[in-house]
Amino acid sequence: MTTTVSDSIKALIEGVELLDQEEAPVSSREIVGIVSPERLAIWATREDISDSLPQETVIAVRCVGSDGESIVEHAVVVNKDHTSAKAIMIECKVSYEEMSPSALVEYQYQDDASTDNQHPWRLSLVSLPYLLSFRAGKFKMWEQRMLQPTCKAEFRRMYAIGPVYQIFDHIMFPSPPEESCQFDVVDDTSGKTIRLPRPVSALRIWNATTQSYDIVDPTLDGTPTTERDRDMYWKDLVNKLKETLGEDMEDMLPPPQQPPQK
Repeated sequence: MTTTVSDSIKALIEGVELLDQEEAPVSSREIVGIVSPERLAIWATREDISDSLPQETVIAVRCVGSDGESIVEHAVVVNKDHTSAKAIMIECKVSYEEMSPSALVEYQYQDDASTDNQHPWRLSLVSLPYLLSFRAGKFKMWEQRMLQPTCKAEFRRMYAIGPVYQIFDHIMFPSPPEESCQFDVVDDTSGKTIRLPRPVSALRIWNATTQSYDIVDPTLDGTPTTERDRDMYWKDLVNKLKETLGEDMEDMLPPPQQPPQK
């Protein structure tokens, strides 16, 4: 990260109101440098800010919270004429709180087809504390959708996908518009669109203290941990489905493929 910042920019940043996680004024601020184009490109993957991200200079400012201990990194936009500055604030869609882009988790999809298997990082719509809370109950929610299906098309696709052990949510981790339709099915009865699970492959969060990324475990709480346990879990779940659904399960699944004619 570039650290050279002019005195005029420093003066502007001193006049910008910067708040901590409790929405109280920060107790101190330190200019870290210019935010890299790579990080700005990740922030621009959020549709609600992609058009508003400026071409002007964006400065990273590391701040100490009002409690004198907590650290938050703000991103401050300085216009080309160096006459005005403002903090970039975007919303966590779970808490509905405005925060710096650095406070939001970044994610990857392993099956992302947009960049020839480069799996670009994207900026999520959730901050780390709410992600960790959400991760705790998501596996049970997925399991319930499997054991109590309400739509044949949904069950057929979810069964084909197989067990999901990593966090998923189409609101927190939106797919690119050109890919989202691949994870939609239409309810057989209501005609409504249902979103299928698309698990993320990796998560990370920016560490303002070290100026580097910390890895965040995407594994859902309560999932089996070893490959052997996961294989056993899936076999047990399939047997449970057969017992619960009986003949209805065969009706929900696609017909077996016929062997090719000789």
